[in-house]
Amino acid sequence: MSPEHAARGLSFGEIVERYDRFRPGLPEAAVDWLVPDGCKTVVDLAAGTGALTRSLVDHVEHVIAVEPDPRMRETLGRNCPDARVLSGTGEQIPLPDGQADAVLISMAWHWMDPQRAVPEVARVLRSGGTFGVAWNHRALSVPWVAELDSFTRELRARAAAEGPTGTGAAPTREATDPPTGSLFSVFTEMRMTWSKPVTAGELVGLLGTDASAIALPVDARSAVDEQVAAYVREELGLSGDKTIDLPVACRCLRATKNA
Repeated sequence: MSPEHAARGLSFGEIVERYDRFRPGLPEAAVDWLVPDGCKTVVDLAAGTGALTRSLVDHVEHVIAVEPDPRMRETLGRNCPDARVLSGTGEQIPLPDGQADAVLISMAWHWMDPQRAVPEVARVLRSGGTFGVAWNHRALSVPWVAELDSFTRELRARAAAEGPTGTGAAPTREATDPPTGSLFSVFTEMRMTWSKPVTAGELVGLLGTDASAIALPVDARSAVDEQVAAYVREELGLSGDKTIDLPVACRCLRATKNA
């Protein structure tokens, strides 16, 4: 993983309050599916501000949240006082061999180096332990969501091109599946669509937590927010406390560590 890519992965700490307020966690059905029966120790890897950690503490006796960004960890610790919070990455998990019954990664696998992270996950798992990965994205199969997403991305690309650095928009990261190789069983998959009621402010706030939004200068982010708010008001008729159900597509993978 390049230093530039690693730095971009840490950039979410710049908007930690916004990230914590607007990013949704996984639906309860997805958490139930990912956590194996009899799980006593689970690692939430790249835990952010604790969206998944908060759910895990209701399911598992020992929850260990690993997060590289100190700004995220500070908020994570406040959000999840019952979890053990550690500094670390997918490539360097600060735990002994075989300690965990499950290692879960929600919305962060694309920031990790597969060739280093997969063996590291296997190292901290006991034999038969569960490796779970989840993605939680706006459901672009719904026309109004796709149109809003396209509008927002075009705004960001234009703002980045017009910015003082002239570096253009941040590159996107493809959410490719982890390679299991000989260390894990073949992944099983679960997909579901769920909905989250959001106000105009919450929808604008959520869109502003995308990586391409964070890559913009602060003034450009604010300008984009204003234009997105106008679009939401005019095209979706959303303002004030009025809400709309935002459809979210959730995809989860689960594999077992081989003996």
